Amino acid sequence: MARTFELKEPDPSGYNDKREESVRGFVVNLAQLQYFQHLAEVGNYSRAAESFFISQSALSHSMAALEDELGCSLFARKGRQVVLTEEGEVFKRYIDEGLSAISQGVAEIARRRGELSGTVRVGAIAPVRSWYLPEAMGAYRAGYGSLVEFRVAQGETAPLNARLAQGDFDLVIAGPVEIKGIACKTLYYQRLVVAVNRSHPLAKKKEVTFSDLVGYDVASYREGIACGRLLTDFLKASHAPVDDFNLIRNYEDEVILGALAIHEPIVSLTMITSNLMVDSRMAVLPLREPGALTFYPVTLSYQEKKFRSPAAQAFIDFLGTFDAPEYERSDFPYATTAPFDGGTGNTAS
Repeated sequence: MARTFELKEPDPSGYNDKREESVRGFVVNLAQLQYFQHLAEVGNYSRAAESFFISQSALSHSMAALEDELGCSLFARKGRQVVLTEEGEVFKRYIDEGLSAISQGVAEIARRRGELSGTVRVGAIAPVRSWYLPEAMGAYRAGYGSLVEFRVAQGETAPLNARLAQGDFDLVIAGPVEIKGIACKTLYYQRLVVAVNRSHPLAKKKEVTFSDLVGYDVASYREGIACGRLLTDFLKASHAPVDDFNLIRNYEDEVILGALAIHEPIVSLTMITSNLMVDSRMAVLPLREPGALTFYPVTLSYQEKKFRSPAAQAFIDFLGTFDAPEYERSDFPYATTAPFDGGTGNTAS
């Protein structure tokens, strides 16, 4: 049975005018508020109905009933889309806060009773899926029970967070983003290193600096992706002598950068992640430059004021305090990641 909120004591006079300009007599179904919030975010009846596995006509009737209860229009048609009216904008601000508080409260009660269950929808970049996320999921289940189901999708930072904003995920673990209404908190950092074939002259060194790369072909991330933009900033901040080495920025990830280091006489400037293969033909060297250890912030992103399942809300809260074990490699006897240093955790600011 759907839960409802009754916002007044029953009127002994039997008065029940739904058009009265007050909250007296206002009865709302929780599902209606969730439908309203999601429809406001996606702006399309068909897509919003699919998300809740209901028909478009059922969603339309539900929104019409809500507008009738409130005595005003919440949405206006704009072609095939719908947009919030001025009253709808006002109403959504309060609904966002209320549903978020309800989600947190239900999650806490379920946790205390050991009855947490449901589905958590996660989007994650590849290195997160193969190391951090399995560790976090295991620790979460150990503390909250084994009834929670995870659905995990892989992708790149920008597309994953676009889908998050559309409501396809409860949370995303990827690179930093700046999207209105999306909270972005750093979980840990990935380290920038140098990888070369063991026959390369640099392989004899215990560590390298940018000055050691002068005269060599250096492959790294292209500028159009998140880590590529961070690399551009990092090179400028480090005053790297990029004019004195041949910097080739055509590559997407550590898979290809590792392969290049193994098969070509090239230096790969890469993050050390689970995407970077462990191979006896390749040497991985620390880059001794300020900021190399904390080069790439891996972040947790989620909609700031959004009703989520208790399981999803509890997992978001859990990740804020989770310390993953060190990612260890046989070819790199140093720290591969760095924990977040505290701060505000908001990389979007």
